[in-house]
Amino acid sequence: MEQYDDYNASNNQFEENRRPGFLTTLCILTFIGSGFSLLYQMLIPITAPIALEFIQQSSYASIPGAIETYEQIIDTPMWQFAMNAFFCATSILGAIYMMKMKKIGFHIYTISKFALLLIAQFLMGGYMAPKFSGLFITLLFIGLYAIYYKKFSAMELEEPDFEN
Repeated sequence: MEQYDDYNASNNQFEENRRPGFLTTLCILTFIGSGFSLLYQMLIPITAPIALEFIQQSSYASIPGAIETYEQIIDTPMWQFAMNAFFCATSILGAIYMMKMKKIGFHIYTISKFALLLIAQFLMGGYMAPKFSGLFITLLFIGLYAIYYKKFSAMELEEPDFEN
């Protein structure tokens, strides 16, 4: 009978620590969205001069604001793109921790997303300023992750095993 109780206790513990399917979906969407943003932040400073040259020599030059937008991108210091790339990478790191059901992942993700919004709004100006949809999606994801916050466990430091 005692073995049966041990089995039930360990089975219930497994069920409590199991990652919900919707949380997995949120993390995968974060990997996709932040991954594309990371690539964008790394590639746009390199490709912007080429795109500007192409636009100036084509019929796209007549699109209002097209040339000005690419000129703003070219004039943006490289460190701002590097900082954005860093925070995109940290939001991916936060999602990885949340996949592992760790509370620290929620905090890393939330801080990195708010940092990205602030950088885009105050440092990068008009062409990168967050639109309402970007702000809404960020707050939506933070809110959806917050639903699972109580299920996350605290980060445990592992003691090194010096005997082996």
